[in-house]
Amino acid sequence: MRTLVELLTVSFLLSLAAQAQEKPTPLPSRLEALVDAQFKATSCPGLSVAVATQNQIIFSKALGMADLEQDVPLRTDSIHRLGSISKLITGTIIMDLVEQGKLKLDGPVRQYLPELPSSYQKVTLRHLLSHQAGVPGYRDKADIENFAFSSVHYATSREVLKTFMDKPLLFEPGAKIEYSSLGFTILGAAAESVTSHPFQQVASDFFVRHGISGFVLDDPLAIVPKRVRGYLVDPNSKIALADGHSMARDYLAGTAGEITNARAYDISNRYPAGGFDSSSEDLLHFVIAVGTEKVLRRETVADMWTSQNTADGTKSVFGLGWGVSRSTANKMVGMNGEEPTSTTFLRYFPDSGVGIVVLCNSEAPRELPELLNDILRTTLQ
Repeated sequence: MRTLVELLTVSFLLSLAAQAQEKPTPLPSRLEALVDAQFKATSCPGLSVAVATQNQIIFSKALGMADLEQDVPLRTDSIHRLGSISKLITGTIIMDLVEQGKLKLDGPVRQYLPELPSSYQKVTLRHLLSHQAGVPGYRDKADIENFAFSSVHYATSREVLKTFMDKPLLFEPGAKIEYSSLGFTILGAAAESVTSHPFQQVASDFFVRHGISGFVLDDPLAIVPKRVRGYLVDPNSKIALADGHSMARDYLAGTAGEITNARAYDISNRYPAGGFDSSSEDLLHFVIAVGTEKVLRRETVADMWTSQNTADGTKSVFGLGWGVSRSTANKMVGMNGEEPTSTTFLRYFPDSGVGIVVLCNSEAPRELPELLNDILRTTLQ
């Protein structure tokens, strides 16, 4: 027959076991286990992930390498090329200039850039920010060579206009949607016109004025501390074109290896569209600052994060510079980015303050969207 002490001991141990079962694993620990388990499947040389809840960063981790040749590990403060996530930064800069009264959202862009052809007379900043201006995307091999892989270094966005502004618009502004990086070069040129500064200085002044740190433009000639190297992890992958077609990577002929260095390019021809660099944490801090109205007024953010439908009412996934959508019935904003050097994702839920940044220093990784979705599910559950 058990003694009273034995019974009390058993009861105490059972109580501890029950408490241990009831206490859930902390979210940062679950996220770390998830990212660690799936990192290899992504094939990213280096991967950086940052997650926020209630507008506070609660998880940040870097895995893999920032530079394979020099054997440099990736760190949480390593600087990644953000690709098209840059568009939402530029969108915020443009809306800041609108708030200052320097730009008009619904006025013709030619009032700032009179050198644009007369076909641009009906094009507004709103059209450009929401990809409804009719400015072409990359539609053929020549566009890829001349724009995506440009080797020319430009001092200003306005200087770039002459390389494409004579291309005809694809449709009446506001009638349709065609994703266009060159449209954001026009936005950068408009900002240059009203400030009398190159876009690089416009962006720098914006960051300083709002106390935002950690962002640089990806000048290939500049020394950028902690900037990661970029790679291609699937030489057989195709380059997608705006018209739905794709092209093979003929430039890799004669190069062996499952992982190659990214093809060199100079992104100064599209700084506003894809040229910003930052760490995952600094990017998330920026988004939280916008979401908590520390950068723009509430009504400006609401306009920026509202779907800009076409003239016939067709629903759009674009606001003003930002992608807008819903996930699990919650409003979500963000953007995906892809450059020859990187693949990036940003998701932010304004109502709950949940934010997720995933940055990979390679084009064409595998199973990265799956990792993003798993992080979303884990964080939102």
